[in-house]
Amino acid sequence: MQHPMILISTGRIAGNLSMQRQQSALYGECLSLAGGVGVLSSGGDAACLAARCDGLLLAGGGDLHPARYGQPVQHSGLSIDPVRDEEEQALFHAFFGRGKPVLGICRGMQAVNVFLGGTLRQHIEGHSGCCHRVRCIPRLAALAGAAPTVNSYHHQTVDGIALSLHAAAWADDGTVEAVIHETAPLLGVQWHPERMVPPLCDDAAGENHLALFRWLCEHC
Repeated sequence: MQHPMILISTGRIAGNLSMQRQQSALYGECLSLAGGVGVLSSGGDAACLAARCDGLLLAGGGDLHPARYGQPVQHSGLSIDPVRDEEEQALFHAFFGRGKPVLGICRGMQAVNVFLGGTLRQHIEGHSGCCHRVRCIPRLAALAGAAPTVNSYHHQTVDGIALSLHAAAWADDGTVEAVIHETAPLLGVQWHPERMVPPLCDDAAGENHLALFRWLCEHC
């Protein structure tokens, strides 16, 4: 049996001699446990990558530039990289256009919404460095539970939801915590499930969200 190959998007940081790529090792470890093989993106032609890989994981990281959703910068604390935004937008449309599964995590969920025409709220309080409960619709509850406790590392959130997406989970304060496509294999969660897969990492005691990575692998 061939293991599906999942492309994992990466962040960029300045090195001493050149730009460097970085990403948490937990993504690849979770995909391995779920039956897949994770490969880190280091750039290149999006269409070629989508032709060779079976699925896409848009990982966590900094903030999307508000220009991507038609707004000026309204918060001084944004951490933006327009090159990453452009690269991930090309990757998303290349995989989505081929009907290949896409899982967006934290920034990745926000990116999915923006790339399909939605908007973001540039800053919220009370969602960075904590855990809280979310309420999930049945389609997502089958993977994450009806009311799981999840970690939270974000200061932005979905505002206007793209027309082809539906909200799939909410925090108690009404913040959208997951989105799902009507028909395509496309899912985004605001929390970090790679940090909720014991024994690899156990941010939210009693929770195990490996099923989200299995969803991605099984839809390849």
